[in-house]
Amino acid sequence: MKRHTAITLLTLSLLCLLGCNWSAGGSSNKSDVVHAAEAPPSKWVTTEFHLTVYHHKPPYESASAQGFWQSTSSSKDKQLVWPIAVKLSCDHDEKVCREADASVQLGILQSDVLEYEISSWTDVGIIADDTDEGACGVGHRLAIDFKSNSVTVTDYPKKINATNPLCKAAQDANSYALHGGQLMLYPPAAWDPLEKRVK
Repeated sequence: MKRHTAITLLTLSLLCLLGCNWSAGGSSNKSDVVHAAEAPPSKWVTTEFHLTVYHHKPPYESASAQGFWQSTSSSKDKQLVWPIAVKLSCDHDEKVCREADASVQLGILQSDVLEYEISSWTDVGIIADDTDEGACGVGHRLAIDFKSNSVTVTDYPKKINATNPLCKAAQDANSYALHGGQLMLYPPAAWDPLEKRVK
């Protein structure tokens, strides 16, 4: 309940920052108006909360977490190409972890679901692997630690692929940590569900 209250307060604060007029008369000052041409371009920003891994004990043992992926490396060439919001859910009986993603790839909003087969589930945490290696033969290992409330995924090459130039970047291992919080386009982009792209 506290988390939902914090999100609501954050949303109200953002509305005020975006130009809600709280004056008693409700009148608008023309000098405060920002036209579309003058508005700064939108960019992705993060709002971080403490990551919590929810672990539900038997008889229906499960685990879940949500947030966004961020590289564990500070190197510029190890960063994600686009922002990815994540919701993870693991089922002990099914021996499966599911990762539901939402990302904006080159301006296109996309969703995806990845499945990891659980190889180990203890009181300490979960280890699971994605069996879809793709064209570049990349493995993905998910590690969830109940004690430290941490989630990481490591991409690692399972085979050498020197013939495909697109696979060159996939020949090194990369790790990403799940951060609690939200990804936000700021200032928010206008949304008109009826608007079509003009060719």
